[in-house]
Amino acid sequence: MTHARSLPWGVLSDMDGTLLDTESTWLRVVERFVFDHDGTDAAGVAAASEGLDLDRAAVLLRERLDLVAAPADIAADLDRRALAAYADAVTWRPGAPELLRALVDADVPLALVTSSPRHWVDGFAQRVDFSAFRAVVTADDTARTKPAPDPYLDGAAALGLPAARCVAIEDSLVGAWAAVSAGCVTVVVGDPARSLPPGVHRVASLTQVDVPMLRRMTSW
Repeated sequence: MTHARSLPWGVLSDMDGTLLDTESTWLRVVERFVFDHDGTDAAGVAAASEGLDLDRAAVLLRERLDLVAAPADIAADLDRRALAAYADAVTWRPGAPELLRALVDADVPLALVTSSPRHWVDGFAQRVDFSAFRAVVTADDTARTKPAPDPYLDGAAALGLPAARCVAIEDSLVGAWAAVSAGCVTVVVGDPARSLPPGVHRVASLTQVDVPMLRRMTSW
């Protein structure tokens, strides 16, 4: 009989703010949008947009700023602003490339699970190496995006695994809820003081994460 610890497992990773240092750029884009529309509490609105896809962010801004523009038009404006801001601002977060290489070397399958649209991911892939990923799930690939569990369920399925056999790596509350709801073992990188779903593992940086550590977090 095969021992549970020897069964296949996978890693599902968020992109913005987790692997790539792009989340801060996105938050500045949202803050600038708020300023340009004479809104207040730009930092608070930007924080509320963390982890959201373009469409959800557009709805948030429309409500918070009492805008008359259609959500699709707001999303298109955010898209243009973000692409311009990302032109020279796509770099790895500390420890990210090393962790990806270690997972590949350990033959652990990887999927990228992001709320960013496909054309953002394709653009980023021209500047950083995403070849470690066997599958990529973007905001264009699921009917429901984070915090719904669908992206993580789809990412696990693309690896041929149940979500319960996957470790999800995230940096946002929205993403953490998506991963936990999907049934993944969930690791959140960043602020140790933030409120997170029960059972989530916290690390300050990916520099603290390696393959044995991820394996120890599981109870399979």
